[in-house]
Amino acid sequence: MLWENLREEEFEPMLKETHNVCAIAIGCLEMHGQHLPLGTDTLKGGKILEIAAEREPVCVLPRLYYGDVVHARNEDPTQGTAHYGYFALSGELMLQLLEEICDEAARNGFKKILIVSSHGGNKGMLDFFLRTIMSKKKDYQVFSFYNALVMPSEILNIISQKGREEFPYLTDSDIAVLQDFVDKKHFDGHGGFAESALVLGTYPELVRLDRSEVLSGMHQHKTDFLGDARIAWGGSWWLDYPNAYAGHPPTGLTETIAKASVEIAVQKLVRALGVLKNDELMKQIEHIK
Repeated sequence: MLWENLREEEFEPMLKETHNVCAIAIGCLEMHGQHLPLGTDTLKGGKILEIAAEREPVCVLPRLYYGDVVHARNEDPTQGTAHYGYFALSGELMLQLLEEICDEAARNGFKKILIVSSHGGNKGMLDFFLRTIMSKKKDYQVFSFYNALVMPSEILNIISQKGREEFPYLTDSDIAVLQDFVDKKHFDGHGGFAESALVLGTYPELVRLDRSEVLSGMHQHKTDFLGDARIAWGGSWWLDYPNAYAGHPPTGLTETIAKASVEIAVQKLVRALGVLKNDELMKQIEHIK
């Protein structure tokens, strides 16, 4: 149930049905090669959350397209020095925005708030945010869930364990594509096969697979010397993957493979929502605190 679609009188019964749990999808606006849209993370994450919330009812807040891509604030695409389309808010504003969103959700009766992130770059920010909220002793709890990519090997493992009937729509050709990807030990990551599958399975009209090979998604190894010295730096990923694309192209990807990928992602999130809706959860947290 989407917050913005509810009428005011529907809120009280909705709070009971959802066990006072709400969730919000957060991603970012950034390049994912030339074959996926700038809003990839929020688009796929938001749709997966909406589908999951239909199976395990929780209230879904409006999506957040702003995430941690702070590095882009130092670049100017109009001068030919960067890519267009990034939208970077300061870290300070992002933390304040998240806190005020959670405060408002709590004021409306939600005691358990799940932030569902589909952008790997949000992890550090969200980890810090969760710890900050804990220190402020709010009258609600905030949790995070990372919408991990569904790799070809994961689909094959599920089929191996449960049989082809788990995804009856997958063809022999689909299985061959997945197996070939695994056998060749192809690299998969940002904008690669798995992420392309999730977008194809949620917003197929926005995917341009014919553009997936115009840029390279291979590691450029420009900051290996830092990693070798066990030094972390905020700009490493973008130097090593200048096209914001990490992985071999999604060759052979089909809508049926995409459908299976989305189904797996939805099932994982449904389980997480069910855990949060457990009425004993808050008692257990209070005991731990």
